[in-house]
Amino acid sequence: MAKQTGLSNLELAANSTWVIALTYCECPLCGYLTPAPGSLPCPKCNRSGSRRSVFPGYACIKWLKMIGDAYVRAYARTGEKQAELVEVIRSDFKRDIEPSWVAAAARSVRKLLRKSRGSNAEYRKVLDVLQKRLALENQEQAGRVFPMLWSYSETTNEHCNVVVSTAALFERLFSDLLVRLAGSRGSEWPDAKEIVAKTQRRVSRIRLFEKMTGTSLERSVREFGVRGLYAGWQDIARRRNLYLHVTPGAISAAMAERAFNLAKNALALFAFLQNRYCAPPGSAATAGGAPMGRGRCEG
Repeated sequence: MAKQTGLSNLELAANSTWVIALTYCECPLCGYLTPAPGSLPCPKCNRSGSRRSVFPGYACIKWLKMIGDAYVRAYARTGEKQAELVEVIRSDFKRDIEPSWVAAAARSVRKLLRKSRGSNAEYRKVLDVLQKRLALENQEQAGRVFPMLWSYSETTNEHCNVVVSTAALFERLFSDLLVRLAGSRGSEWPDAKEIVAKTQRRVSRIRLFEKMTGTSLERSVREFGVRGLYAGWQDIARRRNLYLHVTPGAISAAMAERAFNLAKNALALFAFLQNRYCAPPGSAATAGGAPMGRGRCEG
């Protein structure tokens, strides 16, 4: 996986406190969220005296932890797969290469093959490149290396787990937000939950959001200020569905990297949406008489 500037994703995911650092404190009177540990009085309703709860609840925090754990394991598994192939080449051909070369060479081989359209002449060009790069004795040796690189894939089950778990996190947070929206607009709490539970399809839930807020979800997410966040959210949901139901190869290592970047912004995004649409200024937002704090993700 690609390194990031500053603190890398790997360093972040391996830090046991990274999830807690992303959480918020929730005002039990108006539902407004502030970055933990939060401030008193509430910056929205200007009231204090009640204990702040943590946003999101345990279930969503658990998803984040699962994403971080899967990301760390995916990074380690990629290194193991590269080291295995490096050792085969070193043992069989007495050539030393850097592990990072494996992934780059595999991508180059697949790119050259796509361009060749099955041409034998182009295939021999690929072998010629491999022979020169590894200083092999002949194309016969290059022909033995070729299938190792052609079949090599960085993607592991752990990468797929990062994407699937990130899609589930967004789904859970969005579901919770919809319940809050329905509750803050007058529905009794059980009714609000039933409305959302009966709205299963993603496109239908997006329409429900737009009906209750009077604005598009895409526009609302864009106003959060993270470029490409909405498109990324929809893409991981689509890839998750393809992976689970149609196309096992729908998820790549690069997709897992993008999913982790999305997961890092998930709590801040939904805190932004909740504060904008579920916490009216100067009033206590309730659902069926219950404080909005009861609507957070629960196990």
